[in-house]
Amino acid sequence: MNNNIQNQTVGNISNNSIPNQQVTPSAESQVQGPPTLAEPIAAQIKEGKEGVNLIPSRTREEEIQVKKKTTLSIGSLLAIIILALVSIGIVGFNIITKNQLSDKKKELANMENIVNQKADKIIANNVILDRINLYKKVKANSFSHKKVITFLREMAGKIQGITYDSMEISEDLSFKISGDAPNLEQLSRMWYLFVNENIETIKLKSFSKTETGATFSFDGKLVLDNFKAD
Repeated sequence: MNNNIQNQTVGNISNNSIPNQQVTPSAESQVQGPPTLAEPIAAQIKEGKEGVNLIPSRTREEEIQVKKKTTLSIGSLLAIIILALVSIGIVGFNIITKNQLSDKKKELANMENIVNQKADKIIANNVILDRINLYKKVKANSFSHKKVITFLREMAGKIQGITYDSMEISEDLSFKISGDAPNLEQLSRMWYLFVNENIETIKLKSFSKTETGATFSFDGKLVLDNFKAD
């Protein structure tokens, strides 16, 4: 009997302490199965699983603006590349032009040096030639004063009583002489003697009779070839 009482008491206690709960089959299965862990995104990508898109999709206007921005960016990049290429071309052209100009300047400087050297030689040769020509000219037109004076004195010595008071001789062998004669007859004789192959022209410029004789003045020109300096 005691055992019946104990069993009844335990059953009452168990019934009173633990209320009856209805458990659905789905709940039982969730409790009984192992917990499911969230897989990493990288693993999902590797396995080809579709991830969760946290960024909202663009509208059509936003897509058009993005395309425009992309087009503008590409156009700007191409413009920058073209500008860079043009700049490089200009810089390269300037460098090549400067090098060519430098080479041309060097060639011009060398040519100027050669021309200057030849010009100096030509100038020196011209100076020598000018001196030679001048010497020839002076030599050709030079005459011996000694021969001229000797000739005029010999002419006066051929006539007795003729004396010279003055004698002038120019570079072209023109001469002027004046002096005294014993009389007009001797003066006329002297004038006759002056007409010869050594005198180109002769002119009795003036004469006059004096108490002691006569005075005279002659203008004439000698032949250069007959009185050239040796």
